[in-house]
Amino acid sequence: MPALGGTRHAVSIGLVATLVGALAISATLPANASTVSDSSPPDNAAGVVTVVAAPENSGVLGDGAPLSVRVTIANGTDEAVDNATARLHLDLAPLAGADSVRQWLSSDQPPSIGVVATGPVVDIAPGATAVATLTLPAEAIDLAGQFGARAIGVSIVDSAGENIAFDRSAIVGQPSGTSAPSAGFVVIAPVIAPDARGRYLSAEQLTALAAPNGTLPRAIEAAETGAVALGIDPRIIASVRGLGAAAPEGAVAALERLDEAGPETFALRWSDADPLAAVGSLETASPPVLGAGSDVLGDNGAASATLDQLTDWPHTLSDWVWPADGTLGPDAVAPLAAEGVGTVLAHASDVVGGVGLVRALDSGLRAVVSDPVATAAVRNAAASTSLHDRRAAVAEISALLASSPSLTTPLVALAERTAAPTPQLTGVVSDVLALPWARSGSLGPATSPGTAASDTAITDDNRLERIPLDTLLEVERGDAEFSRIAVDPAPLLADRRLDLLDSIALGGENIVAAETRYRAQSDALRSAVQVAESATINLLAERTSLPVTVQNGLPVPVTVYVAVEPVTGQLRVENPRVETTVPAASQVRALVPVQSLVNGDVDIRVSIRAADGATIGSTIEVPLNLQAGWETTGTIAIGAVIAILFALGLVRDIRRRREQRTPKETSSP
Repeated sequence: MPALGGTRHAVSIGLVATLVGALAISATLPANASTVSDSSPPDNAAGVVTVVAAPENSGVLGDGAPLSVRVTIANGTDEAVDNATARLHLDLAPLAGADSVRQWLSSDQPPSIGVVATGPVVDIAPGATAVATLTLPAEAIDLAGQFGARAIGVSIVDSAGENIAFDRSAIVGQPSGTSAPSAGFVVIAPVIAPDARGRYLSAEQLTALAAPNGTLPRAIEAAETGAVALGIDPRIIASVRGLGAAAPEGAVAALERLDEAGPETFALRWSDADPLAAVGSLETASPPVLGAGSDVLGDNGAASATLDQLTDWPHTLSDWVWPADGTLGPDAVAPLAAEGVGTVLAHASDVVGGVGLVRALDSGLRAVVSDPVATAAVRNAAASTSLHDRRAAVAEISALLASSPSLTTPLVALAERTAAPTPQLTGVVSDVLALPWARSGSLGPATSPGTAASDTAITDDNRLERIPLDTLLEVERGDAEFSRIAVDPAPLLADRRLDLLDSIALGGENIVAAETRYRAQSDALRSAVQVAESATINLLAERTSLPVTVQNGLPVPVTVYVAVEPVTGQLRVENPRVETTVPAASQVRALVPVQSLVNGDVDIRVSIRAADGATIGSTIEVPLNLQAGWETTGTIAIGAVIAILFALGLVRDIRRRREQRTPKETSSP
C-alpha cells in the first residue's frame, strides 16, 4: 500500500486493503474471563454497543513509528454482535487549531474520513466485551514534516456496512525536530462527602474519608500532580477541628498533607450546598452561613471555637462558586453579584461564545469556562477503571493542547461535580503533564481582577431544575420563631442554617428525603424544651406552690413561662405565668402558686409559653389530689399530741417528787 498523503481522503471501503498490520480481537465474558486487555474493560452501557478508541503512546506519533490503536467493544444489548467488521479511520491532514479538534471530537456522527484498515470482529455475546489492537505500519504513514493533531476514528459495521458503534479520537503527529509551545492544563475537582449527611461529620465519617481509598487521600494524590485545583467543602475541615483531640488521626494527617501539597483551592458552600438554590427566593444566590464569627457550641453548651476559626484555610482562590452543570441561568447573575461572588465556574454549554478561560458576565462577575471536550474526557476516564479509557482521554487532551500554541491561559477541565477524585483522574493528569506540549496551569493569575476578559452571556437553553428552597425556608422561619425562647438564639439559628445547607447538598439525597430529614430535625429542636411528665401530686395546704419540672435539651439556656390551667374551679392559679430560666442541657423545677378551694381530685393542664404567649412543646395534663382541710386538722392533732405528752410528763414528775418525800417523812423521830 502506498503511503497516505497529507490531504484528506474519502476512501470507499471497497478500495481499501483488508487489514494493514495486526488485528487481534477476542471476546470476553461478563465476569471471571480472560481478556487480551491489560486493564479492566469499561462497564457496558445498557441497551447499546459502545466502542472506545485509545491510541498508544498517549496519541503521539513520530516519524518512523506505527499507529497502534486499542479498541474496546462492549455489547450492552440483549443480542449478540456477529459478522461485524472493525474499521480504522485516519486523516493525516493536520486539524486547523483547537476549535477544529473540538468539532471533530464532539461530533455525534460516524467518522467519514478515509478507512486505512479493516478486520473481522469475533462474535460478542450480550454483556460481553471485545478488545482489539489496530495497527498501521510506519511505512504507510507520511507526516509530511508537519506537526499537529490528526483526526482518527474507529467504527464497527455490520455485514451490510451499517454502523453499529463508533468512536472519534485524535493523535498528534510529531515529526523529528518539531513540537509546540507548552500550554497550561488544570483540572478542577471537588473535595466533598456526598454520601455523608449531617451538620458536621462524625469521627466515623471522617475515618472513612481519610481511609486509604477515601476522598481525602485521593484528592491529595491528585493535587500533588500540580495541575489539579480543589474546591473544598468547609464542613470537612470544620468537623476535623471541631472534634479536637477526638478527631481521627488519619483525618488530621490528611489535612496536614493537603496543606503541604499547596494546590490552588477555593471554598465550596457548606456541605457542598447548591450555590444557586436561593435564586428566586432570596436576594443572594444561596443562603449565607449565619453566625460565622460566633462560638460553636457543643451539645452541653460549652463553646469551643468560632465557625470562622474552624473553617479557616489558606485558600488561594476567593469568592468562587461551582454550580451543577446546566443550572446556571441568566437569573443567577444579579444574585451572585449581590452575594459578592467574583468567579463562577461554568461548563461551555452554560455560556454563549464557546470556550475561553475567563469571560465577563457583568462588571464584577466573571466566568471560568471549562473546555467541553477535556471535561468529558476527564469525567469518562475518572468514572472508569479501564486503562483504555484513560489512554483515550489523554489522547484527546493532548490533541487540544498541541493545537493551542497561542493559549496564554490554561485549558480547564471540570471533574465530575458530585464525585470525589479517583486514581484514574490522577493518572490522566500525570500522563498529560508528561507530554512535551503540556504544563501545569495556574488559575490565580489568569483570573485576577486585572486580567482582560471577553464579554459573554449565560445561555437560557436547557436549564435544569434547581433544588427547591422555599419549603425549607418556611420551616427555618418557624424554627427561628421557636428559638426566641433562647437567652441567645444566635447559635440555634446558625445550626439550623447549617442543617438547611446540608439539605440542599449537590449529590446528596433527593429533595423529598432531604425535606423529610430537615423537618425531623425541626421537630427534634422544638421538642427539646418541654414539661416533664408527672404522677399525681398531693396538695395538703390551702395555699401552696405547685412544682413543675421544665426540661431543656438545647445547648443554650432558655427563658420560658410556665402556665397552669385547672380543668375545673376547684383550684385557683394565683400566677398564670411563672418565668423560669433553664440552663443548657438541664432541668429546673418551677413553683406555681395555687389555692385549693375544695378538697378532691382535679386535673390541670400544664404548658410552657414564649414571651409572646406562643405555646412551646406539648401541653400535658397532671392529676392533683386536693386535701386542703388536712392543714387545720393536722395542726390540731399535732397540738393535741404535744399537750398530752406535756401532761404525761408533768404527772410523772409530780409522782417522782412525792415518792422522794415519803421515805423522809417515815424516818422522822
